[in-house]
Amino acid sequence: MENKLPHDSDFEKFVRQSLQKTDGTPDENTWANIAARQSGRNFWLKFKYYGLYVAPVVVALVLAVGGWKYFTSNADTPTNVQPEIQQPTTPSQLPQANLDEPLPDAVFSENAEAKSVQGKPLAAHLQSKIPTTRVRFAAEEGLRYENPATKTSVFIPASALVHADGRPVRGEVEFQLREYRSIPDFLTSGIPMHYADERGEYFFNSGGMFDLRVNQNGEQLQLAAGQACDVRFTSTHKLTKPSLFYFDETKNGWEYQPDPAFTNEERPPVVTEATVVRNNRGLQVACLPSEFVSFERVIWETPFSFDPETKIQTSVQMGYDYAFGKTKIPGWFRKHPTWTNDQLLTGLERSTIRMKRHKDTDDMFFPEDINNLFTELKAFKDCYFVINDGLGGKKSFSNEDFDAYWERFSVVQENGALCYVSFFGKQGLLQFYATLVGSTENSNFDANKVLAEYERLRDERQQGFENLANSWRYFAQAAQMFQEPDEWCMDIYQWFDYFDANLPLMRKRYAALKEQGLADDKQIALQTWKNWEKRLRDIRLDNYTNKRSNDQNMARGEGLTYALRVTNFGLYNCDQIFNLIRRLARDQDPTFVMAAYKSADGHRVVPKTVSVMEHKTRMFFTLPDPVKMVYVPERQVDIIVMATDGRFYRLSREQYASLDLKNQKSYTFIVKDITEKVQTPRDWAELLEI
Repeated sequence: MENKLPHDSDFEKFVRQSLQKTDGTPDENTWANIAARQSGRNFWLKFKYYGLYVAPVVVALVLAVGGWKYFTSNADTPTNVQPEIQQPTTPSQLPQANLDEPLPDAVFSENAEAKSVQGKPLAAHLQSKIPTTRVRFAAEEGLRYENPATKTSVFIPASALVHADGRPVRGEVEFQLREYRSIPDFLTSGIPMHYADERGEYFFNSGGMFDLRVNQNGEQLQLAAGQACDVRFTSTHKLTKPSLFYFDETKNGWEYQPDPAFTNEERPPVVTEATVVRNNRGLQVACLPSEFVSFERVIWETPFSFDPETKIQTSVQMGYDYAFGKTKIPGWFRKHPTWTNDQLLTGLERSTIRMKRHKDTDDMFFPEDINNLFTELKAFKDCYFVINDGLGGKKSFSNEDFDAYWERFSVVQENGALCYVSFFGKQGLLQFYATLVGSTENSNFDANKVLAEYERLRDERQQGFENLANSWRYFAQAAQMFQEPDEWCMDIYQWFDYFDANLPLMRKRYAALKEQGLADDKQIALQTWKNWEKRLRDIRLDNYTNKRSNDQNMARGEGLTYALRVTNFGLYNCDQIFNLIRRLARDQDPTFVMAAYKSADGHRVVPKTVSVMEHKTRMFFTLPDPVKMVYVPERQVDIIVMATDGRFYRLSREQYASLDLKNQKSYTFIVKDITEKVQTPRDWAELLEI
């Protein structure tokens, strides 16, 4: 049965009524209204259909914009906020530092990968206060220039310059030349003074450096491929086996530059420290008291007890007494004035000694010094030595041994009265054990007291000899302080003869020195020393800077002139290399201490370079690693620290000498800020007394 809706149902009524209300002709807003009602649903249908394709693209764009904003905000960070630098692992060959507080990461900046700091090259000399010669010329015409003071000449060919991208340079450019001629120059500039290759670490003894630059509107220019710059450079002084080195500013280190003017060897030759010292002394102007360095090295033998006022007082008193006949130079010193005290003493400790035997017992004797040179033998008065083998057994000597005359005699106490006796002479060495006993008349005999008196008298004799030898040495060397310039040309033997031949002049001179208080007043003597040091510094500095004196005795000592061809602009070093560390450590493996530095007010000092100067020999170098301090006790060593912020600090030789670092693996050094005191090379010379 088919289902049908009931007639006149409610639904039919609804439809009928709706149709009756409908206008067969729609108005103009009908479709607009329908579109308005359907717009929301239509948007959703479109989004649903196209969303699968558009959504991934939109997400990617959002992430890209977010990342760009993040990194842009980091790039806007103030420049004084430094990124954290990861501290490298301590090299296996170095002890791990165990400082009172950890070393900062920045200490290791020399070993970091970064080649610049805030866009500035690491090379400290680029910020140097050394005067710069500037000459403007046309790149198309080239340049021929000669420094009138140092005679360094430079020739740059026409059209030889290019920009960094290889484009030829046109128009006006500026040539810059700096020259570094002395230790104060090197210190002022902060130039590293060490070199390394596969053979090991070496130090520079520079004969002078020159720095060539050409720029256009601040842009550093280069030489075109195949082009070279000709340089004629006169070294500050003559060097044995010099080489040419070029400073790589990206690596902050030196590279060997073979050059026909020096040597074309694969590696630079190494010279000895003695050669370096000899070359340096060749720098002295004619008749300058060049032996003054040995004055410090030989005279001031006790390490770091350098009290020049006492030595000067002694020298003036000895000169006064000698001039007025109150004393005379011992023959042994006049013959060997350059010998050390040990050499002199060894040569003089010769007398005529024999074994004076007991009248009843052949194996009993006492040493008799016929010349009474060995005054300590007086301690054995009323005593005898009984010869034995040290175990109580008797040992006989031949009559030849007893009757021989010997040159020296010494006794070493073994245990109580048991002694080890030595006789030395032309016939050889005789040694044996003997027991010290008292004679029958010596009721108060005590072996320990007798041997103690022997040692006291021996030390007294040797100390007296050393004092006498030093007094004459002080006189001979310090006499240079009071000589006229023409007298500086004499060696020490000629000076003694000249003194004897001109006694009236010497009496007048030394009487005047005594009248000034130089033999009695320490303050006057000390000031005289300081004045003398300043005088020497001024002479040497004037010589370095080629300021000729009117004194004909101060003509400049010339070095050698080298014709060089360089293919890069930058810093070049005419130098010899040598190994000094073992020499400083007295030919032993030196001790190194992991180092940190602080100023006196507790401010941390981060070292960029650490320089060392030995005061006696004027040997100057920089340490290869600024966090490894060399420890060479009993050396007069000044330490100069150039910090990463460009400030200079000093650990004086007196402070260095007071440190006991023998068993230290690490140490924090307290250094003094000297930046304001060392604005010029002459300031450095005054501060370090060089």
